[in-house]
Amino acid sequence: MALYEAKLSSKGQLTLPVELRRQWSLKEGDLVEFFLDDEGHVTVFRRNRPASDLFGLLADLKPDPAYASDDEAIADQIVADDERTKSTSASRDAA
Repeated sequence: MALYEAKLSSKGQLTLPVELRRQWSLKEGDLVEFFLDDEGHVTVFRRNRPASDLFGLLADLKPDPAYASDDEAIADQIVADDERTKSTSASRDAA
């Protein structure tokens, strides 16, 4: 794991270290996201990744053998969601 440092300007701006800009292929106008978790830790993500980086991302997922097709699995999930919604609204109506 590498450590990088950036100084905050008087205008609240940060300059990302050149090593990160090169590694992430960042150029002027690219977006960078900052996520703050519940413990106060910040994670930074680049937003300039090409769509081709997503190919194969879900390759390790396997179909559920309980279903003959994706359509059956989706239909079962819709029915389950519908039943849960009905039971939630019925309990609210009774109260």
